[in-house]
Amino acid sequence: MAREWTRLCKGAGFAIDGDEIEVRFADERHHRVRVDDEGDAFRVVGVVAQRAEVQRQENLALRAWRRNRSTQLVGFRLDDRGRLVGESWVPKAGLSGEEFAAYVRQVAAECDRFEYLLTGKDTE
Repeated sequence: MAREWTRLCKGAGFAIDGDEIEVRFADERHHRVRVDDEGDAFRVVGVVAQRAEVQRQENLALRAWRRNRSTQLVGFRLDDRGRLVGESWVPKAGLSGEEFAAYVRQVAAECDRFEYLLTGKDTE
């Protein structure tokens, strides 16, 4: 059965794979985000760094806190699997496809940017 959010992606140029959306950027970089239906909102989540990379980084919690102070719409945290993730909650009330796509792109872009700053790679 199609998920409710997939209809909001029509015309946005996203590649949808199950609960994930692959966002491609003009510079050939890309990032995958997952969409979770949380009832009255969608949660859009992108992985910035896997647990092994998180453990290699010094002061990562402080760096994530600093990024949280300077980014809009996206917050960074360590999840229950030890990964650094960026996420945004998107209220469903009155949500348009254009607005949903903007959230998806913003989460993907911020996660990709933070990933690059931490690792210099494009892996997620």
